[in-house]
This record gives sequence, C-alpha cells and structure tokens, in this order.
Amino acid sequence: MHIHVVERGDSLYSIGKKYGVDYQKIARDNEMRLEDTLVIGQTVVITGVDGKPKIGVVEVNGYAFANIADDVLARTLPHLTYLSLFSYEAREGGDVVPIIVPEAEDRAIARAIEANVMPALVVTNIGESGNFEPDLAHSILNDPKAVDNLLEKLLAAMRAKKYAGLDVDFEYVLPKDRQAYNDFLEKCAAKMHENGFFISCAVPAKETDSTTDALTGAYDYSAIGGIVDFVTLMTYEWGYSAGQPMAVAPIRNVESVVEFAATQMPSVKIMMGVPNYGYDWPTPVTPSTPGRAVGNTAAVELARKHNQAISFDEKTQTPFFEYYNESGKRHEVWFEDARSAKAKLELAAKHNLAGFSYWTVNRFWPQNWLVLDSMYDVAKG
Repeated sequence: MHIHVVERGDSLYSIGKKYGVDYQKIARDNEMRLEDTLVIGQTVVITGVDGKPKIGVVEVNGYAFANIADDVLARTLPHLTYLSLFSYEAREGGDVVPIIVPEAEDRAIARAIEANVMPALVVTNIGESGNFEPDLAHSILNDPKAVDNLLEKLLAAMRAKKYAGLDVDFEYVLPKDRQAYNDFLEKCAAKMHENGFFISCAVPAKETDSTTDALTGAYDYSAIGGIVDFVTLMTYEWGYSAGQPMAVAPIRNVESVVEFAATQMPSVKIMMGVPNYGYDWPTPVTPSTPGRAVGNTAAVELARKHNQAISFDEKTQTPFFEYYNESGKRHEVWFEDARSAKAKLELAAKHNLAGFSYWTVNRFWPQNWLVLDSMYDVAKG
C-alpha cells in the first residue's frame, strides 16, 4: 500500500502509470469517479505495490445508528469485529427507551451475525432532552433498585434481539459519582458474564487522573480497565462544532491519552477512538454559527467544488483547507484522510493496543479501510 498525495497535473491515469497499476482499479479502490478532477493535496491509496507483511491482528469496533444504509453496512462489516448499535436510553428508575427503529435494528443485527461480527447494545444516559444528562446518571447509579431494573431490561432486550454484548456509554457522569459508576460497571460485568455476554464501555479522553475534573473525574481508568472486557477511549473532539477550527483528533493528543491509559489498564484492553468525520466551520465561529460535521470523503468533494487545494498540518497529522461560500463567508475545514488514518492506526502496534473504535461507520470511508487492511488482519467473532 502506498499513499499518493496529488500534485498539480496529476490524473488517475498518470498516477496509475507511475505505480504500474490500472488507473480504473485505483478509482474503484478509492471509490472515485473517473471523470472527477483531482484536488491538489488529495490522497489516493495505491494497493498491492509494496508487498509489506501485515503487522498483526486487531479488533475493530464500529459505532452505528441502525439507519445505516444497506450498502454502507455491507461494505463495512468485513472490516469489523463488533458493531455497536446506538442506542438504548436509560431512564430514572432503570427503565429503558430504545431510540432504534426495531426493523432497522433487527436488520443490522442479522447482517452483523451473518458477517461474523458481534453486535453490541449501547446503553446511554441520554435523557428526554436529547443530551447526555449527568443528573440522570446520578439518579440511576445511586439507586440499587434502578440498577437492577435496568440490567434486567437490558438483558431481556439482548436475549430477544440476539446481541452478543453490552457497551456502556454514560457520559458527563458527575465526579462525585466516581465510585458509584465503578460499582455500576462491576454489577453490569457480573450480570453480562454470568449470561454469556461481553461488556465494554466508552470513556472520555484524558492525560492525567483528576478526581474533580467536571468532564473526566468520574472515570477511573484503572478500575474500569479491571472490570470490563475492553474500553473505548474517545480520542476525538479536540476540534468540536462550537470551538475554533482545528484538528478533531491531533495525533500528539491522541497518543498522549493512549500512553496514559496504558499505565492505568492493560493496553490489550484499549480500543483507540478514531473519528470518521471532520468539521466545516464558518469563521469566525459564534454560538449561533457553529461548525457542521462533514464526512471525510465529502470534505474532498467540498474542496473540489470550491477549487481549493488541501493542505496537511504535520504537527497534528491532519488535512485542512479553507474556502469562501456563495455569500463570501470564509470557511475552514479539518477532516481525516489516508495519511491521518495511517498515523493513528500505527499507534496500535506501537502501544500494543487491542484495536480501534470508529465514531461512526454510518458514512463509508474507503481510504481508511484500504489503509487498515494493508496493515492489519481484523479479528472476527
């Protein structure tokens, strides 16, 4: 595998000739149209040109909304170990509200099982507001009857729907609930393992352990790593919709979180989060004009539409470009490409990680899977 960065004058034909590869194969692999003009700075993945052996085997989790398109699901499943369907919402008293259309959920689970991919039910503390609610988590975590009720309802759904495991995605848990959250995970793990299910959880990224930090204080990496089967580090959102334009997952920050986590839990339990998206920010960013999420392939299309070259920030290992819309408003776009994917994927081998966890796989990202498959074999259920 080789990553070619488009220069002025390049075409698919000239790139194919340079590497001795059929240009139509290059287009198919990268899901590009033959008639498209290439963008300066765009990446093109050339497969089968170096013959390097694969590094090893990794596990790959893909978070997905159950409305994922049939063709995207079919093309993504070969690259996954787990498919985590988002989500079942916990309520006060331990009730559960699925926000998944049952027919779509059943279809995704059946397709996953057919592809030897383990489906996971994701439970969240998203409340009626549509947001993660710390007070909702507090009420459940500190009510033993609510926890028991929640677990019984989750187990019933998992059995009925043929899930293989549970992923706990409780976010913005209050620091004062740190021990209560550990106790909750202990009870979840015991119930899941007793009934033949695996258990994982997602935790916010952090580089040190502060028990009072509003965002991360509740998450005891050491304790959590000893309880669950694997942990997803949410190593993204340094660049976020309401913030200033920057890389969503700067490589130095990502690696710093991974390095810290590996001192707190077995590295072979760590699934490093990978963002399958970027942001398009109008500048200046204001509360009323936040950035909008954009797919990585769509970002290249946006650069093509506005005839803008793509630059690459070596420090963060992230591509970016700017453009002006029809009203003359300046926009700045940071996203992910084959280069940034490769930089992140190399961290699994460097730090002996279990693998990767993508948020989300609802958009197909062909270049990432080309890079991943050139580097690793993917474990299957």
